[in-house]
This record gives sequence, structure tokens and C-alpha cells, in this order.
Amino acid sequence: MVFTPYKIRDLELKNRWIMLAMHTGFAESNTLTERDYAFYEERAKGGAAAVTCLLAVNEAGALKGMYDAETVDRESLKALAERVHAHDCKLIVQLFHCGRNESEKNHGEKPLLAPSAVASPIFKTEPKEMTTEDLADTKEAFRKAAALCKEIGADLVEVSASAGYLLSEFFSPLSNLREDAYGYQNENGITYPLEVLAAVREAVGEYPVLVKVSAAQMVEGGYELADTLRFCKKAEEAGNIDGVTVTGGWHESPIEQISYHVSKGAYAPFAGVLKKYLAVPVIACNRIQDEETAERILAEGLCDFCGTARAFLADPAFVNQMKAGKPYLPCLGCNKCIMDVLKGKELSCAFNPEAGNEHFEHQRRKIATRKECVVIGGGPAGMEAAKKSAERGFKTTLVCKEKDLGGQLRLAALPPKKEDFLKYIDYMKYSLEELGVNILTETEGTLELVKEKNPYFTVLATGSVPEKQPIEGLPEEQYFTAQEVLQMEEEKIAELLRGEVVILGGGAIGLETAAFLAERAEEPEIKIIEPKNKMGMDMGAMARPLLNDLKKKNVNFLTTTTAALMEGRKLFVKIGAMTMFVSADTVIWAGGSASHVDTELTMWLMDERMSYAIVGDANEVGDGGNAIHDAYALFTHMYLA
Repeated sequence: MVFTPYKIRDLELKNRWIMLAMHTGFAESNTLTERDYAFYEERAKGGAAAVTCLLAVNEAGALKGMYDAETVDRESLKALAERVHAHDCKLIVQLFHCGRNESEKNHGEKPLLAPSAVASPIFKTEPKEMTTEDLADTKEAFRKAAALCKEIGADLVEVSASAGYLLSEFFSPLSNLREDAYGYQNENGITYPLEVLAAVREAVGEYPVLVKVSAAQMVEGGYELADTLRFCKKAEEAGNIDGVTVTGGWHESPIEQISYHVSKGAYAPFAGVLKKYLAVPVIACNRIQDEETAERILAEGLCDFCGTARAFLADPAFVNQMKAGKPYLPCLGCNKCIMDVLKGKELSCAFNPEAGNEHFEHQRRKIATRKECVVIGGGPAGMEAAKKSAERGFKTTLVCKEKDLGGQLRLAALPPKKEDFLKYIDYMKYSLEELGVNILTETEGTLELVKEKNPYFTVLATGSVPEKQPIEGLPEEQYFTAQEVLQMEEEKIAELLRGEVVILGGGAIGLETAAFLAERAEEPEIKIIEPKNKMGMDMGAMARPLLNDLKKKNVNFLTTTTAALMEGRKLFVKIGAMTMFVSADTVIWAGGSASHVDTELTMWLMDERMSYAIVGDANEVGDGGNAIHDAYALFTHMYLA
């Protein structure tokens, strides 16, 4: 069903896959560039029935790096429509106004407008309550922007009323404290958004109009699904919408929306409720990125189209690859993209460094001669380096000491809900084989091997190794690294869990190791000790759901705490100036690691003046995404003739 055509109003889309709006942050002037065109064109070429681009209705409604309808160069917007249409793909333009949901720093001197002067819990800045003039001007801006979209050849317009941006702020009693006709007490705050939709319809006439809604605010005291349904019904009865895109929650909601903690298609039932009571097509959103999930929710009648943004970010051709039965790079739900955008950075994908760099990739050419490159290390940095090396035209050999590619990503896939990391490894292996990379597993990347190969270029992607903190009195047989624990036999883990476990390090590795262990015991006795004042500081918002899960398992947390000494089963720790002890049968190191590089090999490469580079953790310890981007950055320069 997912590859069958379907209509919105009189417009037929070739399949049920729609690329949802993503703020790219690419705009530097008022004119779209080749970078913008290439980003959307790759996704149109990759099989999307429609791609959605964002357009702020005016300068006051724009996020940093976003084009706005007041100042955008019309011809460049028209060119985008033409480029997308060349691939049998429709262009949706989402009409957007940020409302209060932007930082004061990134918004500059423009006022942050909102229904009421209530600050966003994320950005903290108190916005300006919209005056009668502001309301009229903004409504007119939506109308003009819609007319512009029709004029330049876009196929549909979508009005944003979701995620905590301007129009959705009118729906909520938490953000709409007005006492006039547009206050929450009047029609539950839907009056102004309905007027905006009416203005858009007036501007475009018989032309498809969508509205995007967050079905429920998912914040205590916020609006609920019944309120959203009422809004959509009124908009439909007035003839002002031809479809509804349904997501859930606001950016500030405590409930996860699109990370790997959310089950595939978990929010589709919201769309299903609206579809039951609406006659117009419904587009479901949130964690819909594989054929099985898409077919299931379509067959269950929960939606008419499957909307996804990050699946297209991770792999622009995932629809075509899926249809052909070939592997594709999956979205892993790591949320790095969302975290960057909320910080005012450009859109990027942790696992696809080419996202946003498509135009640059189009300019690269293969080297003229088949020079050889040897990449040592089969982890994320090594796989990416080998992929780019082969794409640039090098005859490439990838040397991996383990029996399988993936490195520490194979361990990262073991904690709960992270099994999709293995799909990334499978995709990379498939890509390397397709590119003709010579993969040598269970092979040490020794000096002798490099001498024998005598490559034009050598890449050292040898990763990092845990660097355990020495603790006086702690026997080695009771002291393991997180990596050792993740690779233990189940019998050994069960034995370990019969006692009390202390994990040293409350970052991502420590928390995920705790989750891995807690999943294997009914009542685990696990404590996590962290020297900083907060757990999961390297995880950002992704720490929240993991910490919640661990609390349900009664895992204990000690912050601003360091381990000092072990006596018997007593692990003495320091909390500030105070010393106390915790009981421990096993201690697990989940703290820092150190870069691992073969010094003999690097010295020889330097002495012989052989070209080489060190990438990933071997260069600077970080996470898998950092390693991948580091390797990619190296090969942005490697296109020698």
C-alpha cells in the first residue's frame, strides 16, 4: 500500500511517503542557493512523493537561518519547485511562525511574538504579547505567503500549528492568557488559528491546503486530543483544509517524541483518531521510517500518508532503496539533529555527514589514477573513511582486527532500544562491498602490513580504549570496564547481578550499561557514581527518558561523588569534603577513555614521509557521530588528480 498513489484534493501523489518539514538553518541571505536545491532535490530523487520546505511568513516569525516570505527571492523559490518537479515529486511549503519558541540571541532585534507574555520553558525569554495590530499583520503575512507559494509553483501549502510554535500557542491554556476574543476562554483559543486558515484559503482558492497539528500538547495542564479534533473539524467544515499532518507533543513536552525511546509508529493512533472523524486525508508522523511500520499503520486505517523527516535526513534515497529491497541508512533516533537545531545550529545528521553537503558532494570528482588507500580500524570512523576513500576513487583496503565491522557501535547496540545501530553497520558493510572496498577482518593493521601495501595514503582509525581509574584495594577480578561487561556471557552477567554493582561514570556509557544490566534482573542493586553535578550531561535531552527508566528499576544515583578506596565490600567515596562508603561486589568503570594509536606505525609513517591521517577516537575521543564526521571531513580534501 505504501507505494500506491493517493490524492490530496485533486492532486495525486505517486506514493504514501511524504518528507516532512525540517529547519535546515542554511539561509544566509534572501536567495536560495545550490546548497538548498541539492538538499531537497536529493530527497525528491530518492523516492519521496512530496518534500516539504519551511518558509517563515515574515521576518518576525523566522528562526535563525530560515527564509521568509517577505524577503525571499521569488525566482529562487520558483527554481526549487522546478528542481523538485523534475523528479516526479511534489513540493509542499510549510508556512511557519516561531512565536515564542526561539532564543533571544538567535532572534536578534526582532520581537518574539506570542499570544501572551509567557516564556518558553526551553528558551526562557519572555515574548511580547501580540497587539491587535500584530495579530492583523501576522494573519496578512500568512495570506501573502500562501499566495506566493501558489504563484511560484508549489503544489501544496501547509500551515504550521504544532510543536509549540505560534498558532499552537493559542490552543494552550498554559501559553494563552489573553482576555480578548482570541483568549483561551473563547473557543479554547482556536479562533485566531481558524482565522489564519481562512485567510490562507482566501489567498489560494481551489488549491490544496494542509494544517500541521500536535494532537496533544503532552504537558500537564495543556490541551488534549479532543481540543485538536474540534479545531480540525471546524477548519474542515469551513472548507479551509484539505488534509491534516498529525504529530504529538511540543518540543518542551517531557514525553519523548522521535528518539529511539519511542516505538516505531507509536504516535500514529493520534492520526487514527482524527482520521475517524475527518473526511480529508491524514498524514501520520513520528518514528515512521521503515516499510513494515508504514504498511501496518496504513492497513490499520490510521492514516492515508506516512510522514517522516529524519528518515530522509539519514538517507535521502531510503524510499527507492526500500522499494528495491536494498539496505539503506536508517535513522537511529539519536536526536542530535533536533538538539542542534534548538541551539541555532545548522541541520545535520550524526550518521550521515553528507546531509547538508549534497552540493559539495556533487562537485567532487574521482582521482584520475587508482592510488591505494589503507584504512586501519573497522569502527564508525574507519567505515566512513573507507567509504569516502572509495568514492573519491582510491583503491581502498579496510583492515579490521575483529571478525565483524562496527567497532564500539556493536556494543552501543546492546543496551535496550538501540538494536537499530546494527542496521547502520549492515548498511555500511553493504555500501563498502558495493564500492569494491577490500575488507580484511581478523587482521591486525601492523607496520608490516602497511610496508607490504605501501599505500599512497594511510588512515588510522584505531579508536580508543577505556582508561580505568586506579582504586586502591580493589581487586582486578571485581573491577571491569563497561565494554567488558557488555561482552560478557549471560551466565557471568547473572552471577554479577546477584551482588551489588557500582558503576563509576554517569555519562552515556554508564547509564546505558546500567540499563543493559537492569534489563536482566527483576530487582537489580545498581548504583551509579558521577563526579559532575548531573547525570547524563553528555546526552542532553536524551538522558531524561533513560534516567526515568532507570529510576523505575530503583537504580540509585550519586552525583558530585568520586571513588577513593576499596576495603572488602566497602567502596569509600568522597562527596565534597565528606567521606562515606557504599557496598559493592562489582565495580564497573564507565568513565573516560584514551585514544589508541600504534606509535611504532605512526613514527615510521612520519620518518618515511608517508601521507597519513588519524581520525575518530584515535584522534580525539568522542561519540560515534563525532568519529564519522571526523572521517568525512578528512575526505572533503581528498580528491587529488
